[in-house]
Amino acid sequence: MNEPKISVIVPLYNAERFIRQCLISVLASKFQDYEVLVVDDCSTDNSVAEVEKLLPHFDGRLKILQTETNSSGAGVPRNVGIRHAAGKYVTFIDNDDFILPTALGDLFDAAEKFQADVVHTVKAFLFNDTGGKMFSRADLQLQSDSSDDHFETPRLETDDLRERMKDYVVEKYFWLPWGKFYRRDFLLANEIYFPQVKFSEDMVFCFKCLCLAKNYLRVPFATNIHRISKDSGSKKILSSREGVRMWLGVVTVVLQLINEFTGRLDFFRDNPDIRHAALKFFVDKHFDMIKNLFQGVPAYDVQKIFYDELQNPAFDSHGKNLVAAYLYAERALTR
Repeated sequence: MNEPKISVIVPLYNAERFIRQCLISVLASKFQDYEVLVVDDCSTDNSVAEVEKLLPHFDGRLKILQTETNSSGAGVPRNVGIRHAAGKYVTFIDNDDFILPTALGDLFDAAEKFQADVVHTVKAFLFNDTGGKMFSRADLQLQSDSSDDHFETPRLETDDLRERMKDYVVEKYFWLPWGKFYRRDFLLANEIYFPQVKFSEDMVFCFKCLCLAKNYLRVPFATNIHRISKDSGSKKILSSREGVRMWLGVVTVVLQLINEFTGRLDFFRDNPDIRHAALKFFVDKHFDMIKNLFQGVPAYDVQKIFYDELQNPAFDSHGKNLVAAYLYAERALTR
């Protein structure tokens, strides 16, 4: 059997209500030279059984993989998918999302024409979930990148990393891994994988891709339909101390990873101002997330919890140094 052109990777965890819709959208693709790797993260519901029902319809192109233990995130399953992928290109779909019938073909054609390492679409169509019903065109709303930069034809981004970073910190590039298309050899050669953190692993992955891709292509169309659900983990409001402690740990790990990564690249060592701007961007974005999570909690109370946690002996000294260096606690929800 010839290697497929595209490997579609779907991390799966307790999505029995949605995974069938997700996979049927791939099955309906007009481009048929693909494989689908569903990587189950030890689901406790009937998700895997729902996938197994569809195996006969994919004619051997659908494979089910399994993580050894539950990882509590999408990063580890995606890494398993990358390592097992056989396609020239890799793309990701969340287990409760969909793709358009033209998505795979449009992405493949654009990547081939421009010899792209990464193809970056406008963000996505949004589907407002009302109990897991199937979507219609009337349900969809296009959410594009937050910048005012509009374009009508595919274009390669500049290979000047200074310019890319200027655009990154004003959110020209969204940092979610879906809605993008990656040349598999590019990921493997640069050892680009998702870090094992509960949140924000996608930000690290996409940042590395932006920094290391020689041919980074932006296209003026969306391919993914992203479900917005009130039950989403990212939408849940956490208790103040529990949540602050969790996010403090996550952001510290993310900062360490970005700090170590940028420290290995000559460009960032030669341009400490841009390195600092990139790190500050990660801090700012996480505090925006925290602000949304702790609605109704007085900013002073949240800030005090941050200061208290910075003194926690379990919080390693390297993390403390990074937090202090990039104004971590001082920024806490004071805007």
